[in-house]
Amino acid sequence: MKAAYLIAAVSQLALASTANAQTATSQPPAEAPAAQTAGDASETDAQASDRASGGDILVTARRREERIQDVPVSITAVSGEALVERGVTDAFGLQSQTPSLSVTANGASRTSVAYAIRGQRTQEAQLLTDQPVGAYYAEVVAPRPYGFGSNFYDIQSVQVLKGVQGTLFGRNMTGGAVLVEPNHPDLSDYHAEVTGQYGNYDLKDVTGMVNIPVVKDVFALRVAGKYRDRTGFTRDVSTGRDYDDQHYYAFRVSGELKLGRLRNFLTFDYLKQDEHGTGLKLIGYNLVDPRNGQPTVIAQQIGASPFFPLAAGAPPQDLVANFNRALALGRYRIDTGGVGTNPTIDGAAGIPYNRIKNYGIINKTTFDAGPVTFKNIFGYRKIDYVNHTDYDGSPNALIFPIQFSNTENYSEEFQMQGTPFGDAFQLTTGGYFFLEKGTDGAFANTFPQLTSIGYASGFPALAGVFLTQNADAFNQSQIGEGLARSYAFYLSGTYNLTDQFKVSGGVRYNNDLRRATVGPSVPNLVIPGFGTGFCVFNGFGAVPLNDCSFTRRLKNEAVTWDATLQYQTDSDLNLYVSARRGYRAGGFNLRAQSDVAFRPFQPETVQEYEAGIKNSFDLGVGKLTTNLAAFFQDYKNVQRQQNIVVGAQIATIVSNIGVQHNYGGEFEANLNFDNGLSLNLFYSYVDIKVIEGDNGTIALNSIPKHQVGGGITYNRDIDGVGDLNANVNATYRSDTPLDDFDLGAVQPGYALANARVGVSRIGGSNFGVAVFANNIFNTYYMQGGLYLASGGPAVGGVPPSGGPGFSASTFGEPRTYGIELSAKF
Repeated sequence: MKAAYLIAAVSQLALASTANAQTATSQPPAEAPAAQTAGDASETDAQASDRASGGDILVTARRREERIQDVPVSITAVSGEALVERGVTDAFGLQSQTPSLSVTANGASRTSVAYAIRGQRTQEAQLLTDQPVGAYYAEVVAPRPYGFGSNFYDIQSVQVLKGVQGTLFGRNMTGGAVLVEPNHPDLSDYHAEVTGQYGNYDLKDVTGMVNIPVVKDVFALRVAGKYRDRTGFTRDVSTGRDYDDQHYYAFRVSGELKLGRLRNFLTFDYLKQDEHGTGLKLIGYNLVDPRNGQPTVIAQQIGASPFFPLAAGAPPQDLVANFNRALALGRYRIDTGGVGTNPTIDGAAGIPYNRIKNYGIINKTTFDAGPVTFKNIFGYRKIDYVNHTDYDGSPNALIFPIQFSNTENYSEEFQMQGTPFGDAFQLTTGGYFFLEKGTDGAFANTFPQLTSIGYASGFPALAGVFLTQNADAFNQSQIGEGLARSYAFYLSGTYNLTDQFKVSGGVRYNNDLRRATVGPSVPNLVIPGFGTGFCVFNGFGAVPLNDCSFTRRLKNEAVTWDATLQYQTDSDLNLYVSARRGYRAGGFNLRAQSDVAFRPFQPETVQEYEAGIKNSFDLGVGKLTTNLAAFFQDYKNVQRQQNIVVGAQIATIVSNIGVQHNYGGEFEANLNFDNGLSLNLFYSYVDIKVIEGDNGTIALNSIPKHQVGGGITYNRDIDGVGDLNANVNATYRSDTPLDDFDLGAVQPGYALANARVGVSRIGGSNFGVAVFANNIFNTYYMQGGLYLASGGPAVGGVPPSGGPGFSASTFGEPRTYGIELSAKF
């Protein structure tokens, strides 16, 4: 019924718009795969004027170039130039530019970004888990988010597709997709530019690009790179070490070849990050689980057994006193207990860090055969990630894992698109193959102060037997090897019934295989009275090491589809209704340490209905565009992450919880005056109702019900001075739950404001200068984290348990500001 109300409400309104976008930079890709102005590849004065009045934006939401006003999909597109003007330097900044999109830290690491659209959020970055909101880079899927948020340099555009992507971007994306397209080489002209920034927190940022037409109009090279170094804004009061710093460099080498009807684009990109890591700040603890009344693990530790510190002679630790000590600290201050002069169990675990190496090759080949075009897209990516984090931000020795992921993936896609049966029918068809493999795991020292092996291992026969060695005996090895293989075939088309009515539809067959092998939780364990060389795997008991790995497989297949009816009277009015079916494959938890955690989770499905209106108004002095869409999702067999405690081990599992309904809408408006003044405004609403299988989860994890934002941009050529560009933008997000189970992990509503003012071509030269500030009012807000104050429900025979008993959060960046110098040739 709510779906009918939403669709009816939309059909009564006479508003709609293009997405919040600007036209392309002055060197758009020769094969325009993302938002740019229709027409010639290089920007003329006429196109600059067209931009001021809200030019025709080309997008690829249906894997072919179309005017954004013609596409019956809710989509936002922002050019790379607009991202620079609005101070967006990474993935977190995207949520200030588009409705319905939320970007948070994925768990305990800021370098692992999690996207959420229309109530569906990426919850886990592990191998063998697919993201409901997928990321694409140069039309190739990026299944792991490590480092993906740092590649926003020399960018052509970013498109945000909202809702089920069941046919053309099928890769298990039930919530939406974020498409990032880098600039392609320009075959006709030389270009070069360099930009340097210096700001507070000792920010040093250098970005550069050079474009060389080796053989004019035939072959060109483009090389771009970025170096960024910034001191962290979170400080450890025990060691003086800073966290949440930035230190990385990246580069991209691209080539473009055009031989008649054949075109080839080849690019190699590389990123290396070596940082101090994320500073998790303790925000609370409890001795009784607020969800089920059970004592938390912390409560069970107090007085439960002797303490065995890692450093000889170190005194036992008072858990509550240490918690209170950490909670008393001010903003962006943590206390890990220190290392060196006054070591504690926590400090002796080592200094946290974060390291990423991410590189890939992408090749796109197109051949224009007249009525149809053939296209092949190949991608390869290798990621090495390691992260060491103190999960509680206090001197207590609770959880301080070293997490790692070493993966590589290959993808191959072949398409045919065009009008083989006449201009009235537009066809896209193709096949897709994807393979990902690697190792994912952690070396987790979990609650080493709890020295009862019966409790720590979950092996009841040994209850009451205490360790005769240091507490680091429980440095659990949580390692899994995984393989994911997918293939698909799809067919999509649009048929013009009349000059005004169009019908579109598509179907996709998906076949997914997952294979997982997990190892022991406590390897090579010495058990007094029992011998050596054992491992413990909860649910399987203690077994010899040579038997301590377990392999399982899961195969899923599904047919997804979409259907749309569209009414378009002219280029300024577009009304549509659509239905789409999406699917996300099941999988395994590669860090499973128990039979319960290693059980597969099953596929989820989403049936989505959407209605929208797009419109443009010529005001004589400019152009107004609006976009309004409403949606309803019937979301079944929902995959939801949760924490359970088996013995003293925390198991993070994904389970299927039943049925929920997601519903809401998005609105965008852009007013572009001929004199260079532009205004934009957006609003989104989303809510979720759990229909079946409510297990106490908070449905709106990391998603605000209300999100509103907007900005003002002014561009003007001032004689004798240069080209002035000024932008101010702001967003507001309502109360946002940050965890599925922790009732106290809620970020109250907050607003952020950013500004940038610059002048390019100073005095007719090639040089420019700008000043910028982000989070102008220094808003203090939680962005993600690890929320373990509560335990999970009964799962797979494991009774409800008290959670670990503490929560720690990552916080958004404080006020940052600086100056920028640039040169373009």
